[in-house]
Amino acid sequence: MTQPERTPAALDALDAQGLDTLYRGAHMAALVGVVEAFFLSVLFWRDVPAAPIALWLAAFAAVRGLRIGLALAYGRAGAVQPERHAFWARWVVASALAQALAWGAGSWVLLAPHNVVAEMALHIGLAAVVLGSIAHLAHHPPALAAYVAGVFGPLAVRDVLVGQPLHYALALASILMALYVWHSGKAQAHAIAQARAQRQEKLALIHALQQENEARRLAQADAEAAHASKARFLATVSHDLHQPLNAMGLLTHTLRHAPAASNPEKVQELSGAIAECVGSMSTLVEGLLELSRLDARTLTPRPSAFALQSLFDELTGNFAAVAQERGLDLQVASTPAIVWGDRALLARVLANLVSNAIRYTPAGFVRMDAAHENGTLRLGVHDSGVGMDAAELPRIFDEYYQIDNPQRNRSQGLGLGLATAKRLSDLLELDLSVRSTLGQGSSFSLCVPMADPAQATLPQEHAAESPARRPLRGGRILVLEDDADSRRALCGLLAAWGCDVVEAGDLTTALALLTHADSPAASIDALVVDMRLPGGDDGIAAIARIRHALGHAAPALLVTADAHQPDVRQRAAAAGLPLLPKPVAPMKLRAFVQSQQPG
Repeated sequence: MTQPERTPAALDALDAQGLDTLYRGAHMAALVGVVEAFFLSVLFWRDVPAAPIALWLAAFAAVRGLRIGLALAYGRAGAVQPERHAFWARWVVASALAQALAWGAGSWVLLAPHNVVAEMALHIGLAAVVLGSIAHLAHHPPALAAYVAGVFGPLAVRDVLVGQPLHYALALASILMALYVWHSGKAQAHAIAQARAQRQEKLALIHALQQENEARRLAQADAEAAHASKARFLATVSHDLHQPLNAMGLLTHTLRHAPAASNPEKVQELSGAIAECVGSMSTLVEGLLELSRLDARTLTPRPSAFALQSLFDELTGNFAAVAQERGLDLQVASTPAIVWGDRALLARVLANLVSNAIRYTPAGFVRMDAAHENGTLRLGVHDSGVGMDAAELPRIFDEYYQIDNPQRNRSQGLGLGLATAKRLSDLLELDLSVRSTLGQGSSFSLCVPMADPAQATLPQEHAAESPARRPLRGGRILVLEDDADSRRALCGLLAAWGCDVVEAGDLTTALALLTHADSPAASIDALVVDMRLPGGDDGIAAIARIRHALGHAAPALLVTADAHQPDVRQRAAAAGLPLLPKPVAPMKLRAFVQSQQPG
């Protein structure tokens, strides 16, 4: 890898490692320096009085002692913060200059121009001292510069002032040695800076690799957790689908062999049990599809202003009988509030919360209320039920998570209600929260924004008589469904209601029936058409062609298992066709047929 060029500022920069190198070895360097000074002074004892030598040695030892004290102070400071690096670096330069000047002063004390051996030994010794400092002081070039100048500067001046040819040569040698040491020191400083940069790069690379490995580990853990969660989810779905399927198979076999004429009550009981199994499977499938739509973010809220009391009254009507059957007191507050939001989705959230409260309240009450809070309205669903431990609360909004229901008893629900309520509340930004105490009940709350009463839409008046209870008065209906079992079931149900049913398995057959004047299909009152048809046809195009063949726009109902897909809903709405999702709810189908009859 090509290293970037180092600027002078970069070379002079001193990091924590460089400081440690300069300070940690100061003790031994100081002691070695004192020994070197002593042995050099021995060479000059015959030519220089003892007093100046002793005084110089004492001063030299004092300077080295101060250097050791500075190193001890650095050690006591512990880990040096980056902002203190400059402070300690300045002391490195100061101490290096002081030690160098101590050597430089020694060259003036140890002066014997006629003792060539001693003079040569002095110059060689000082050159060796400076050369030996390169490796140490190259970590901080300013300190090296101070040391070189402090030693060779006084020595060269001394030699020039002696004025002898030999000393002139020694002065020149000192200057050349100073230049060599400085050049070598800079080269080594550059190498140290490069090594330092490479070390930082390696540390950064190691850190990045560690982070990448940690990210991979976490991703792998998340993937394994997701896989395990998916496996548990599929196992639970499989169990909850197989249970009613198994019951339906046994009930159907029993019903097939039951003597209907001799025991009509038994037949009625078996039929009701089969209908309950179908309803359980339908609830499961619809719940899964709704969660899928919410996770895929294909559900778009349609907010409006509406009276909250009308929604409360609707929920009361839906749950009063269930609460009464369980012996619970269903309490619903009265409120004049006008709120802003998607009424249908908010109704779904509250219905899931109330249903959950009723299911887990063996005795006592279930209460819905509303209270003003900081410009919003906080809606609450409270119960006196079994409650939950605090450790369970973080998981209650997970799909299929149920407390104390390991056997997956369907009477305790499927574990999708709260998960759906949470996702819907997140979509609507309702801030759903829960408080619960084990054995004392639970309280769910959410916030809805207030709205201007002038914007509120009036609740629609419901017919005095339910379409499901008014008798049907015939009517000829064309059923276009490619699945034979579904077609047989639809035709059988419509015939049981007194309708005259004409059936076809594909568009070609349906159009062929319409071309015969004596065919029952020549006069059709309504159409029930599946969305997906063989041959690449779809229900919307099929309805258009059948209407064209009839010569009038006969009322039509589009039936599909893809009602959750946005494009299917949009196309049906653009064509003005009502959409009935599969599995077909019989009462919704009856309501459509009833609506097409006069009177």
